[in-house]
Amino acid sequence: MSTVLLVAVDPAFGERVSSLPGHRVVSADRQADLSPSDEPRSDLHPDVVFVGSGVSEERALTYARNVLADWPDLVMVLVAPPTRGVARRAAKAGFAHVIDPATDAADLARLVDGETRDPEQGTVASVAPRVVVVASPKGGVGKTTTAVNLTAVLAAAAPWEVVLIDLDLQFGDVASMLDLRPEHTVVDAFASEGVDSMYVRTLLSTHAEGFYVLCGATGPADCADVTGDQIRKLVSQLSASFRYVVVDTSAGLLEETLSSLEEASDVVMVTALDVATLRSARKALDVLGDLGLLPSGRHVLLNRADRRAGLSVRDAERMLGLPITTVVPMSDRIALAANHGQLAVGTKRNPLRKPLQVLTAEITESRTVHHTHRGEKLS
Repeated sequence: MSTVLLVAVDPAFGERVSSLPGHRVVSADRQADLSPSDEPRSDLHPDVVFVGSGVSEERALTYARNVLADWPDLVMVLVAPPTRGVARRAAKAGFAHVIDPATDAADLARLVDGETRDPEQGTVASVAPRVVVVASPKGGVGKTTTAVNLTAVLAAAAPWEVVLIDLDLQFGDVASMLDLRPEHTVVDAFASEGVDSMYVRTLLSTHAEGFYVLCGATGPADCADVTGDQIRKLVSQLSASFRYVVVDTSAGLLEETLSSLEEASDVVMVTALDVATLRSARKALDVLGDLGLLPSGRHVLLNRADRRAGLSVRDAERMLGLPITTVVPMSDRIALAANHGQLAVGTKRNPLRKPLQVLTAEITESRTVHHTHRGEKLS
């Protein structure tokens, strides 16, 4: 049985944590004058520590630094509204998560279960992370729109456990599509060979819908010298910290796409209902198969489907050699949302929501998928 330590948390929050089955919950309820030098008693051996609003943010951050200096494997969770500034400061102090005080019991259970030890195996009893690479051989088919909205749908089920990486190193526009003004970008993540996962977390922007974003470079020259090893390391670092990592890539099969796929559990190939795009997608899938870079999770999103195109979904499947996972109909509402910096899945009657829910269900269906660094060829 794992041990969860509550430090200065709100009583209602503490009750929700205490209701979780399979965990020993210990309350060390401090007052506002909590000394930063206070540490969990050695006999507690806690797995997770929640630090709440009973102490100031400054004292909570100092407390985390002191505790983690002696207990580096401890999972520290700050209970506070997860604004951009709070999330960044908490990550620098060593907190693994920042969660809203109103987080419900179901989300708390997912977090605690994912971070606590399995006493039978002595290993972390967590759901295997999913690295989802969103790719397309051609630009203009809705790849980035798919990536940002897929991230939002995943975050609805797992708030603050999802990160979106903009790895379109030439013309990434995730930040503009989400109306973000990031202080840091992937350029900072690639700036030094000695960058660790904790530092990378400080570079993330936050979105109000409950997910993190590592925004793209401002121009092609910024990442001209980035190597495949750096890309693989970045994706691997973030997959160690988040349940879901969604990667938006450049059009085509450039180094950032190929290197990301080496770390991927899933690929989402975005295509459209026209012969040229479908043929390009099939060629891309064949190349990835020849390279051994097709992960076990293979999903095809058919975008901008229109019966007037003269092709059916069955025609598209025959051309691709793969079943279509989900179909997004042609709609001006999707482009309108993107042009206003809004998530299409967050607007009423938007036709993107249900198709992405279907895609998300397929991605999350297997809860113990291992990364496939060298996949099998497409048959």
